[in-house]
Amino acid sequence: MGQPTTGGGEAGGTGRGAAPDRGAVVAAALRLFTEAGYESTTMDDIAAAAGTSRRSLFRHFGSKEDILFAELDDLFETVQRYLDAAPGDDPVATVRTAARMVFQRYAGDPAVTVPRFRLVRAVPRLRDREIAMTARYQRAFSRYLRGGAGTGPRALAAEALAASVIAAHNHVLRSWLRSPEDPVPWAGFDEAMDFVTESLGALLRAPEEGARPAGESQAVLVAVYPARTPGADVLDRVRAALEPNGPL
Repeated sequence: MGQPTTGGGEAGGTGRGAAPDRGAVVAAALRLFTEAGYESTTMDDIAAAAGTSRRSLFRHFGSKEDILFAELDDLFETVQRYLDAAPGDDPVATVRTAARMVFQRYAGDPAVTVPRFRLVRAVPRLRDREIAMTARYQRAFSRYLRGGAGTGPRALAAEALAASVIAAHNHVLRSWLRSPEDPVPWAGFDEAMDFVTESLGALLRAPEEGARPAGESQAVLVAVYPARTPGADVLDRVRAALEPNGPL
């Protein structure tokens, strides 16, 4: 994840006249939120604890919520770039990999993830921010899975699969966040993804109705018979012609 760009002639670093170090700001904010409470902590408190100026803090983080979710905004941008660059030959596998990227990022930094999870559970407006972020992932996954399908069963399957992948990811992640001392449930994550992608994924991987694999030609039978030939005779001769060793 990249650090925020500097502005106003400030140089990068951790001094009071520099752009704040994102990790230090998040760590300081989480510590204060846990010790003093989210509502009681001010941006001035966070700036002092992180060793940066109030002006610099507000320049790079508009609010306490922005600090708490800054890393997750970066993560979403990384996932979106991954989807944009993916070849599209197996969209279901690509979305599964994207969901695994998100899970890995959460599981890889429990010092941030666990206290943030507890704060989100305790502060209703933080839950609203989390819901909005979840909806953003669902839109990105659905758009990628849909491809060029505008409406119909494939578009519906894409919407349903995107929602199911999000639900499976969150189910496994939240179960672990409630007991972070347990090992990260990678096997459980893969099983959950298998469960939600098996049927809908098969539909999305199937060729479009009426579409033919590249290079496959369509056989055409042309039959010419006298006008008075009985219909039964015509059908018999057509069936014979369509046999594997028929006279075509």
